[in-house]
Amino acid sequence: MADATFDAVIVGGGNKALFLAMYLVKYGGMSVGIFERRHEIGGCLCTEEISAPGFRGNDHANIILPWYYGPVWRDFPEFWDYGGQWEQHLCSDGFVFRDNETCLAIYSDKHDPTQERTAREVARFSKSDAEKWLKMAALERSDEWQNVQMDTLFNPAEMRLAPEFMDRQMALYGKLMEAGFMPDGVVLSGSVLRVAREWYESQELQSCILRFAVSSVTDINQPGDGINALGMAVTLPTIGFIRGGTHQVAHAAHQVLVQNGCKFSTHADVDKILIENGQATGIRLTDGSEIAARKIVVSAGMSPWQLCFDLVGREHIDEMMAKRVDLLEASFGCLMWYVFALHEAPKYKAEAFNPDIHDCLWLGLQPDPDPMHIARECMYERMLQFPPLEDYCPTVTCHSLVDPSYAPPGKHVAQSEQLGPTAGYYDEKQWLEMKKRYAEELLGIWEQYAPNMTWDNIIGVDTNSPYDSLRMKNLAPHGTMAGIDHPIYQMQANRPTPELANHRMPIKNLYCTGGCWHVGSNAGAAESYNCYKIIASDLGLGKPWEEPGKEEPASLVQNLWEIRKKVQASASGQT
Repeated sequence: MADATFDAVIVGGGNKALFLAMYLVKYGGMSVGIFERRHEIGGCLCTEEISAPGFRGNDHANIILPWYYGPVWRDFPEFWDYGGQWEQHLCSDGFVFRDNETCLAIYSDKHDPTQERTAREVARFSKSDAEKWLKMAALERSDEWQNVQMDTLFNPAEMRLAPEFMDRQMALYGKLMEAGFMPDGVVLSGSVLRVAREWYESQELQSCILRFAVSSVTDINQPGDGINALGMAVTLPTIGFIRGGTHQVAHAAHQVLVQNGCKFSTHADVDKILIENGQATGIRLTDGSEIAARKIVVSAGMSPWQLCFDLVGREHIDEMMAKRVDLLEASFGCLMWYVFALHEAPKYKAEAFNPDIHDCLWLGLQPDPDPMHIARECMYERMLQFPPLEDYCPTVTCHSLVDPSYAPPGKHVAQSEQLGPTAGYYDEKQWLEMKKRYAEELLGIWEQYAPNMTWDNIIGVDTNSPYDSLRMKNLAPHGTMAGIDHPIYQMQANRPTPELANHRMPIKNLYCTGGCWHVGSNAGAAESYNCYKIIASDLGLGKPWEEPGKEEPASLVQNLWEIRKKVQASASGQT
């Protein structure tokens, strides 16, 4: 006899589980039980006071884009007030260059919705790029661009084959041609590095685009990703974060779920998904207790290896599918994520060139504008090594400049990100030494750009490495933030494999989603929403996207504009 029974049993309590559960309880009318191995829910939606008391740092998800929670804001209007609040700095992206003490500031959508201010900064390096930047910004604000973006983000692979999706892509193609961005064979087969260098004249702008590509877990040397040189560029003005810390998103989801009767179990490590006569019937925990599922079991956040080989077992997986899961690549995107408690915010020499670079969310540090520094960093990542110091290309941010809740009054907190070796490259003792060494190296570099960034300014530091990321079992074995890499054969309808891309396991009533599924590598709701679309289609559940006024992609595009205008309105008197 089962120890508990639910309509839907969800394995994992991370962000993908929470968003999926929200749809299952409200629109699917199901009783839902969430079972999480760790001591709290939220997974990579984590914010901790770990560098020093009172100083908040986002230990995993940090960048938040305005589309991440589009369906959730539309279908759960209370989500914003409960804490799911997107925010931006004055500059959303930028680069400072040590040797000539210049910088390029990309102003945020909040403070520069037309991007004319950014274009003036780009023009200091290239008038041609400035003109192209304005055309690109207008393209991003078009319904044609956003319709295709929403189609791509918020539909599972099998639903993206509908003829109307192709019609909207053809409408966008005309816009791309008008703006001078020809997606020809060279662009589609080339690397992001190759295409960025073709489309943009200034190395300063190239570096801004390419460094954000790395933060999006893209190896800029990898063929087949070239069109992303445009996608990354149009995204730069929309880079944001969550007020109060990324974990606020988990709190917002938890409030919605509690009010709808969802049940949570932490310290609940799932040993097996129970399968009888080819059908998933529940789960067994490591303590031996069993939880029955009347309708479905969902693996939400588990890696494909965990799901197929640990929770289900190879005996239930066909040979080709098992081989494809075995061959999944997952070594790129291992990160050194440090959080520094500070007496004062970094003060950059490049502020003499543009004072606004002081308040930049995603700020790159590079000796000179040459993007080959970033390319070489990616090459060394492939060799599982740190690059030479001259090719260290960290990004840094200081959220407390915009949101005082991140640090005590009069103090600040800064975070950094840089590629690092895989978790297994060093043993535990070696990682302890390496983390100390990296802190010294990072500060030695940072001080060259911001002279006040010395140990005298440091109150405390959290040294978060790929090895530390293994506290999340779904990031094992290498500790990559993406779960799995982003080569073209592990993206879109191939993510994680063609057999799993539509969120169904080859076992009746067993579904799956997580960061290893399309879209992947973000703290958003797309993977959960797309999984719910499949479940709702299979089981005849409620479909909010078919409700009057919620037709897609129009309602999602409209929601995007509303969120952005809400944040823009809050900028009054701040610039």
